Amino acid sequence: MKVDLETYSGHPHTDAKASLTARLECGEVVYFSSCPFDLFSQDDLEFLVQQKSGGGFHKNISYDPNHGRTSGYLTFSRQQRRRLRGLLKGFSERATAWLAGLLPRYAQSWRLDRVHYRPEEEATRILRDTARDELLHVDAFPTRPSRGDRILRLFVNLNDCEPRTWVTSETFSFLLERFGRQAGLPHEVEATWPRRLRHGLLGLVQPHYRRRTIYDSFMLRFHHFLKNHQGFQDRGARKFHSFAPGSAWLVFSDGLAHGELRGQFALDHSYFIASETLELPELAPASLLEKACGLSVRHAA
Repeated sequence: MKVDLETYSGHPHTDAKASLTARLECGEVVYFSSCPFDLFSQDDLEFLVQQKSGGGFHKNISYDPNHGRTSGYLTFSRQQRRRLRGLLKGFSERATAWLAGLLPRYAQSWRLDRVHYRPEEEATRILRDTARDELLHVDAFPTRPSRGDRILRLFVNLNDCEPRTWVTSETFSFLLERFGRQAGLPHEVEATWPRRLRHGLLGLVQPHYRRRTIYDSFMLRFHHFLKNHQGFQDRGARKFHSFAPGSAWLVFSDGLAHGELRGQFALDHSYFIASETLELPELAPASLLEKACGLSVRHAA
């Protein structure tokens, strides 16, 4: 398959002749100057830009392709609910079909995660520190643990006139070596009885809740640590990216520190990529963490 792409490298030593999967797994941001699959009609785009986030617990509007649920938006009518769900469902299906053709080794056993629609301007949002997307961080989903799988994310800028501005920094490998001990590496007593009790209660009230592994607990802790580390936020390496209107990009967001500085109207779709389908499994954050702490981290905490 021929693709029109550019690469924004997060790993300066990546071989330019490496496969697309290897480049992604090494921390590159792969950029498509125009979205490589069909998006929406003009009428549907005008409908989408009129939608508003619901606030409260939900930071963005989301669609769960596994259960067909849409959430996080201000509801005005039954027709609006049906149309919004249909548009996000269609995006998920088209994006997934295209991505399966581009990266077939991942599609063998990936797990589809949520679609997020981001109608708010990132530069002016007021959020608690750990939810602020403009701060440099590696991804970890509090309510959707990866259990050691990698997080691949596809982004599309729906804005018809303004770019979406990102900043990227170091790879997870570098950050783990530099900050892992400060953040609190896992140890043998990670699975304490209060944590087991909390997970058990969550399983009762949330039937679809997936229990966190030791890895998931560390990644969430590391996510918060990086966002709260003023030295890293002020002095960490930075590279800026301007993603044009109508463009798309791919990144393993658990493996490269990144922040979303500004932009309005974007979609993203996340996928959990199984370890056995990775080209370079030794570079996966779970593998690097196991090497750093000397114990298995992919079992339940």
